[in-house]
This record gives sequence, structure tokens and C-alpha cells, in this order.
Amino acid sequence: MEPKYIIGQKVKIVSVKNQHGHLKYHELQEHIDETGVILEARASLVKNLNNTDVPEAYPIYRVRLDKNNIEKEIYEDALVALDD
Repeated sequence: MEPKYIIGQKVKIVSVKNQHGHLKYHELQEHIDETGVILEARASLVKNLNNTDVPEAYPIYRVRLDKNNIEKEIYEDALVALDD
């Protein structure tokens, strides 16, 4: 899977629900609606039920958040692009 966002792009963290309607990434709850800049994009290997790697990787981004100037690793589905 090709990364959707590029280094230097401005993004916002959004709430993502799982198939049961619960928050998918609890660790991001306090950062929902915060904005930041993409610093790095990489692939995160996905594991199947047998704990072996699945051929397709899922993009994850290192983002510097504007608030408090901290860095977080965030999955692609928890980000949306902001227009400049």
C-alpha cells in the first residue's frame, strides 16, 4: 500500500472507530483534532492470526504535533490532510 501523505504535509488527527463502534486507537484520544506535520512515512507490517506477516503493509506516519511540539506515530486511517 502506497503512503497517502508526504513528508512536510499538514494533517489533522481524527477519531477512528472499530467494527463495534469503539475508539480504535485509545492512545490517540487526547490528540484527536490536533494538527501537525508529517516527518516520516513507513510501512507497518500487519500480522495475521498465526502471528506471521501479511504481504501487504499498512502506512504509519511520524507526526510532529503543533500543540506541545511532540512527535507521535499515527496510522494512516487516523489522519486527514489539511489544505494549505
